[in-house]
Amino acid sequence: EMGASATAESADPDDAIVASVDGTDIRESHVKRMYESLPEQYRQAPYTFIKGQLIEQLVNMRLVQNAAQTEKVDTDQKFLDRVTDVKLQLLQEFYLQQKIDEAVTDLTLKAEYEKAIAEFKAVEEVSARHILLKEEAEAKDVIAKLDAGGDFVALAKEFSTGPSGPQGGDLGFFVRERMVPEFAEAAFKLEKGKYTTEPVKTQFGWHVIKLEDRRNTQPPAFEEMKKQLVETLSSTTVAALIERLKSTAVVNIVQPEPEK
Repeated sequence: EMGASATAESADPDDAIVASVDGTDIRESHVKRMYESLPEQYRQAPYTFIKGQLIEQLVNMRLVQNAAQTEKVDTDQKFLDRVTDVKLQLLQEFYLQQKIDEAVTDLTLKAEYEKAIAEFKAVEEVSARHILLKEEAEAKDVIAKLDAGGDFVALAKEFSTGPSGPQGGDLGFFVRERMVPEFAEAAFKLEKGKYTTEPVKTQFGWHVIKLEDRRNTQPPAFEEMKKQLVETLSSTTVAALIERLKSTAVVNIVQPEPEK
C-alpha cells in the first residue's frame, strides 16, 4: 500500500521525507497516518513525542515489505486469496460508512431527537438532604436541635453516618423509584424547606429528611443523546439497506443437514 502511495504523494512539497529504505521514501503523511490509527491509549502521548518510534516502526515494516516483494510473496496464491478477502471486507466497510454518512446528518439526528423528546414522560423529582443515625433517640435529638433553630447542613456534617454527611447530607435530585419506599414516601410528602418531624426508619437506620426543591424531570439535552442517536440511526440505516438489497436479490441459502 505504501510503495504506490509514496511515489504518488512525492509531488506534495509540504509532505517531507522522513526516511528512506532502499530508495523508497517514507513521508510525514505516512507517520501521521500511523499515529491516527493507533489505539486511543497510545495517542495520549503527543505526536512529536513518539514520532521517532513511529518512523523506526515504519522503516522496519518497509524492510520486511521489500524483502517479501523480493521473494515474490505477493504472487503466492494464499496471499492473493487473503488480499481478495481483505479487499471485500474493506469494500463493505467503505460502502456502509458512505451510506451511514449520507443518512446520519445534523438534520436527521435532530428529527430523531424531536421524536425521542415527544415520547418523553415527565415525572416529579425532588432534591433533599438527610441526616442518617443509628438510633431513633439520636434522630429525635437532631429533630429537637432543628426545632430550636439548628442548621440542617451543620448538623448533617456533625452527626450523619451516611456517605452524604460531609456534603451536608445533600442527595441532589432524585425520582421516587431511586430511593427505598419508606424514604421516598416521606421525602415526597414534605413541603419545600420543611423537614420530617418524626424520624423515618429504613434498612439503613433512622433518617431526618429535609426537602430542598421539587420539579419535573426534563428530557436529556441533544448533546447528551447525540452519541446514542448516531448509533441507533446508523444501525437502523444498515438494517434497512440490507432489507432493501435482499428484496431485489436472489438469495439461496443451502442449509446443512442438522446433525443427528
